[in-house]
Amino acid sequence: MKKNITKEQIVVTALELMRNKSDLRGVNLREIARTLGCAHTNLYNYFPSYNDLLWETHATLQGIFMKMLLEKLEQANTPEMQLTYFFQACVEMYLDNKGWFRLAWHEYLEGDRPQADIETTEATNKMLNQHIAQIWKELYGQYPNADATKRVLHNTHSYIVGEISNYLLGRGWVENEPELKAYIVREAVSMFRLCLTGCD
Repeated sequence: MKKNITKEQIVVTALELMRNKSDLRGVNLREIARTLGCAHTNLYNYFPSYNDLLWETHATLQGIFMKMLLEKLEQANTPEMQLTYFFQACVEMYLDNKGWFRLAWHEYLEGDRPQADIETTEATNKMLNQHIAQIWKELYGQYPNADATKRVLHNTHSYIVGEISNYLLGRGWVENEPELKAYIVREAVSMFRLCLTGCD
């Protein structure tokens, strides 16, 4: 059995096991240790509880999403495509990795929220707002109001989370997943554009 494992290895392994789980509590420290080939007691050197590990994976997931988003935006040749790809990246991240979506938005994480997770979320939101504002400038020639951008992006994202939540719970309006992806992206782009234009 391995004895020398790292915190990063534990987090990466946990996220891979959670990627498409419908029940994140079905993954536990013993399963993670078994996958890593070490004793589960080794994991307690880094995470006193499974909940502590969930908070760490929650923060790490945001970095994974930003990487996916940037890769998606690099494929766009026009500002119009960038706007579509921005929301497409979000929808694909959630629907292609349903366990990660549950971790990000459905799973109740016990205990006080770690400061590191708060700071990571704030930094991620700041980057998202900067990217969407830059896309807007390329589309319309000027940067949108920062407060309005933050509010409208938050509301548009909340719409996306709601649509995907309904689908995962078997109550979605569109049942075919590829059609659902296209529908949510189309609606999100329209919603963001209309609402932010209305704030000018």
